[in-house]
Amino acid sequence: MVSPTLQLWGGLFMAFATLYFLTNWIPKLATNAGLSMELAIYAGTVFNLGAFVGIVTQGYFSSIYGLKRTIGVFLLLTAGLMAIFGLFSGSSLLLVIFGLLGFGIQGGFVGLYAVAARMYPTEFRNTGVGWAMGAGRLGGIVGPMLGGILIEMGLTMTANFLVFAIPAAIAGIMTMYLSSKRIS
Repeated sequence: MVSPTLQLWGGLFMAFATLYFLTNWIPKLATNAGLSMELAIYAGTVFNLGAFVGIVTQGYFSSIYGLKRTIGVFLLLTAGLMAIFGLFSGSSLLLVIFGLLGFGIQGGFVGLYAVAARMYPTEFRNTGVGWAMGAGRLGGIVGPMLGGILIEMGLTMTANFLVFAIPAAIAGIMTMYLSSKRIS
């Protein structure tokens, strides 16, 4: 069995990679997906508005269904939406899709901070959370770099989103099945 710490670090790494891929490449992704440059700029705003709603919603549902399950579902729904992103290419629904992506990835991602804080005992909570966030930040470096490489290689937007649906799904699964007894 994998230790809860490694599960958390892996989930954070994958969530950070997906989040930073999206946030760093939204204008380019939006224009490649068929939005005008003017609307592509709004895609980032819509993404962040979705994030705000997602964070608040995640907090509410976590109090009812538990952190692990709620965050896992948010991240898995994000992965599913990323996997079908290509169906909306060139559609006027793209801004809505970017809002829903912000809702899911940020709603799930922010909840992982609470998971980390609850997972470690008080006497070394600061160290545990700090190391977990550091492991996640490595994903925040790798995600945009990999995204840049894939975009430079000429992969389609559908292919890029399929590639980054994988770490989002892994983060969701790792969070749902986190073996810590300290977190519901």
